[in-house]
Order: sequence, then C-alpha cells, then structure tokens
Amino acid sequence: MKQTGWLALLAVLAGCASNEPIPKVTIPDFCEQQVYADPAVKDEIMKGAGSDYYRNTHQADLAYAKVDAVNRCLMQRGLLPKGGGVERPRRPTE
Repeated sequence: MKQTGWLALLAVLAGCASNEPIPKVTIPDFCEQQVYADPAVKDEIMKGAGSDYYRNTHQADLAYAKVDAVNRCLMQRGLLPKGGGVERPRRPTE
C-alpha cells in the first residue's frame, strides 16, 4: 500500500475511534427491578427529572450506571464472572 493509502486508512480509523457510541443496555427480566433500584441509576434519573438539558447531555452517564447495575446483578446470580483486569471504556462525555 502506498503512503497515501496508509494515511487514508489512518484517517478513517481515527474518525471511527473518536465517536464512541453510548452503550445499548439490554436488561434481563430478572434484573430489571434491581437495576432501577440501584442508587447510581436512581441518582442519574432524579438529576434528569427536572432538566431536559441535563437528561440530553448526560445520557451516557445513565447508560453506564445501568451497565454497572446489570453487571452487578449478573455477578450476584453467578451468570457473569467476577470483574477485574479489564479497563472500562472511556465515557464519551469525559
């Protein structure tokens, strides 16, 4: 591949890496009540209850709180191994 080809490939990859999507959360039925009872999830929902701006700009925070709560629920049921050793992806808002 010529040098211009490599530069084009790097430009495409850099563009993809900078736009991290908000994680989609699929909550199993047996964890749904536990997720919405989680203090971090409740806190994010309450912060966004009075402000459309906050709710729109902090969607990633709520999504990450839900992911954490689902993971804790699955770990408690033995369906997910105990965490550790893998660094969590950076939040898009940081």
